[in-house]
Amino acid sequence: MTKKNEPGMAFNMDKLNKVFAFMSVGLLITVVWVFLDDYIRPWKAIQVEAMKIKKAKIAKEIEEAEKELDAKKLAELKAEREAALKDVEAKKDEIKKLESELAIIKRDIKDEQIVNGRLNGQVAALTFKWEGAHSHHKPNANDLFKELRRNKRLFAESKDRMKNLQTAEKAKNKEISGKKESLTSVEKKISDMEMKTALLGKAKDKLKMDPIFAIRNAPFVDFLDPTIKIQQVVLSNITDDRYFQHVPKVDRCMTCHTFIDKAGYEDQPNPHKTHPNLELMVGANSTHPMKSFGCTTCHGGEGHRVTDFNAAAHIPQNEEQKKEWEKKYHWHEPHKVPIVQFKKQYSEAGCVKCHTDTQYIPGATALNEGRRNIEKFGCYACHKIEGWEHKRKPGPSLEKIAAKVDKKFFKNWVWDPKSFNKHAKMPSFFMQDNNTKTEKFINKNIAEVNAMAEFIFDKSKSYKPFMKFTGGNVKNGKKLVKDVGCMSCHGVEDYPSESKKVDAYKGPYLTGIGSKVDADWLVSWLKKPSHYQEDTIMPSFRLTNKEANDITAYLMTLKNNKFESLEFAEMNKELRDEILVTYFSAFDTVEVAKKKLASMSDKERTLELGYRSVGKYGCYSCHTIDGFDGRAPIGPELTKVGSKPLTQFGFAHEYDVEHSRDGWIKAHLINPRRWDNGVDKPFKDLLRMPNFNMTEKQADSITLALLGQVADRVPLKGVKRLDANEAITAEGMKVVQKYNCIGCHQIDGMFGDILAIYEDDINQGPPRLVDQGHRVQSDWFHYFLENVYPIRPWFVQENGLRMPSFNLTNDERNKIVAMFQAKSGQQTFEDNDAEVKWLPGEKRAAIQLFNELACTSCHAAGFTNDTPTAPDLHFAKRRLRKSWIKKWLRDPQAIMPGTLMPSFWEDGESMAPGILGGDPDKQIEALTKYILEVSKDKYSPEAK
Repeated sequence: MTKKNEPGMAFNMDKLNKVFAFMSVGLLITVVWVFLDDYIRPWKAIQVEAMKIKKAKIAKEIEEAEKELDAKKLAELKAEREAALKDVEAKKDEIKKLESELAIIKRDIKDEQIVNGRLNGQVAALTFKWEGAHSHHKPNANDLFKELRRNKRLFAESKDRMKNLQTAEKAKNKEISGKKESLTSVEKKISDMEMKTALLGKAKDKLKMDPIFAIRNAPFVDFLDPTIKIQQVVLSNITDDRYFQHVPKVDRCMTCHTFIDKAGYEDQPNPHKTHPNLELMVGANSTHPMKSFGCTTCHGGEGHRVTDFNAAAHIPQNEEQKKEWEKKYHWHEPHKVPIVQFKKQYSEAGCVKCHTDTQYIPGATALNEGRRNIEKFGCYACHKIEGWEHKRKPGPSLEKIAAKVDKKFFKNWVWDPKSFNKHAKMPSFFMQDNNTKTEKFINKNIAEVNAMAEFIFDKSKSYKPFMKFTGGNVKNGKKLVKDVGCMSCHGVEDYPSESKKVDAYKGPYLTGIGSKVDADWLVSWLKKPSHYQEDTIMPSFRLTNKEANDITAYLMTLKNNKFESLEFAEMNKELRDEILVTYFSAFDTVEVAKKKLASMSDKERTLELGYRSVGKYGCYSCHTIDGFDGRAPIGPELTKVGSKPLTQFGFAHEYDVEHSRDGWIKAHLINPRRWDNGVDKPFKDLLRMPNFNMTEKQADSITLALLGQVADRVPLKGVKRLDANEAITAEGMKVVQKYNCIGCHQIDGMFGDILAIYEDDINQGPPRLVDQGHRVQSDWFHYFLENVYPIRPWFVQENGLRMPSFNLTNDERNKIVAMFQAKSGQQTFEDNDAEVKWLPGEKRAAIQLFNELACTSCHAAGFTNDTPTAPDLHFAKRRLRKSWIKKWLRDPQAIMPGTLMPSFWEDGESMAPGILGGDPDKQIEALTKYILEVSKDKYSPEAK
């Protein structure tokens, strides 16, 4: 029977008790579950595993340290210790007596310290009382003075007793030490031998997992002093945006990445592996120590979250790793995290937000490659990228194009650049996925290309070559193209392996050029490029007329007969007019648009379509075209594309593209028109970004560089702020990059692309500019950049390689000179003009040394009739700094490894020990003085 409710109760109490009991048990289970869930964290197991790894490593180190011990020597020392112990035991009574006497002395010292302190206090008090009584002429002043003098005397006597007791203490300690000397000495030797193993043993003991370890890390107790705990760094100079409030960045990645900043764990699996390039990143002595920069500053993600593997927003680097993580960690896309981690291969993208003032960042190899490709493909021309505004247009000027190529070539080139030159950097706008869907689309494109040709040729200014091609030696021309240094900017089809090694991109690949330009234009261009285009970066190699004609003869043989035979289709004028009506009706009715069209002549219609097509495809972004000055770039800005919300990337129907920023960017770079697939669009709305026919590797590198373009606000104290010298260097690097000086010259270990050709003998290539700002005088360097002359004339005669003359402005020359000075930390000038002052006998010794070291065997110019193989020392005074000459003489190999200049003072030993006592410093000083004295006060052999 159902029990009735008790009087006054609305519910059955038995039922309520059961419900309460059930809920209480449920609450208890929930509480226990919550505590266990909080306690049993995945990172705790990782830290326990790390302790085991560290313990095993220490055990191995102890084993190796024990192997290093000299067992025989240790046994002898232990035997000595036994003998010493017996000796000390024999002297036990004497030592005991001495220690008793020492105890009495220490007692007396303690007592005397009390007396000394009391008297010192009394002296201070009486001094204060007496000075007050004396200054106020009180009657007790004399009594106080007498008492003060008496206490000072007692204080002095106490200090003397203290000194005597301390001396006695030292003597007694010395006497006791003497009795134990043999034991102390042998124990120190044993301790020194066993110190390493002892320290390692202590470190190993700290890793014991004993009952105390269990208690310290037990639930409810582990808040006191746990061994296993979350590790973190708080970065005061870098912040995170948390709900509209910038707070110091907190990274706890090292909780699991236990040895990330410690050397010696490079062979461990993740997450216990040492960070690569520890001297650059994370290491305590690196330029980016973990305690100052953390982890997510570079890698992205949520560094403060350590709940589980997914909490930090890890992103797998490929599909294979994704499957592995899904199986091992139940990984899933972190959809709700705004800034996920970079994939491993894109981690260098994190450098960009802090290093904002330089294009190439030392150590960021992958990022630098991406930025190099951005420059190579001219991405910055169509898309604004903050910090790249100083770059020149990547394409040649079209202002005098009619004098360079014919209209037929122009049309076929614009239609399909790769059909003329497979290495062409000019991208393909036409015959792409989205504009070949119908015959009408293709014919409209043909109309646009015809109209663009007519418009650009109509705008072209007149130009007449100043030289006539007189014929030349093709074989010698081919040799000159390689020898003079053309390949630092141009690829050459007859030198495929060398071109691949250099991967030059500043100038076009020299393929088919004989089918592109006429010989008169080409020989004039080679002789003086600025004659055709004033702002060109193509330098003059100071070619003789014969050399210019020989190179022209060779280049004119590089033809593309198939391309020459191509005929471009005529314009369909009906489609031309249809396109124009579409343009005109953008802000008017179709009827008004047709009336406007009817009022125009046939030529006006063609030029109008040409003008609008140039604007439509953004030709002006890469090429200088009359009438388009001041126009904004055609493409969207990429300055903050790395922070662009994923929802704003249009993936359209391309479901095979990974749904991520890098997935979209990479797919877009490989095929920009793919997003029109499966979409019905009118001709006017088709995507227009051209196809650069990039390789996957190139697209990957550019993707990395663009991912670094983020909107993150890094506080000024967290940004790499250039100091005065670094800022000057950055400005100078803009100039040397503009003119591709780095294509030939290696600057302090970086760049020097063309040197790859001379890998067998690097001295046959352009000189490496190491510490150049210290090497040369600033005024000479400025003069040289405007008045280039051969410093190694024999080298030019033998190899043909020569420094070209660039069309530099005075400001650009100043920036280059200042850059090298700043990189070397040098003053503007070093005074070499002062008269050389010789010490007695020093000049005679210098001449003897100059002859004995056979300096003229290489530096023959002006000394002998032999062919020189090293620079003329008669111009050293104006060209070189005295301090650098001394540095170079001391050890040339230390400055420039592989140089042909020998070291005459290797390891501090002179090769001429009989001169100036064989003292290297005196010999180098004397030789430097002699070089400066024989020098002429000229910038160059031609200078007056």
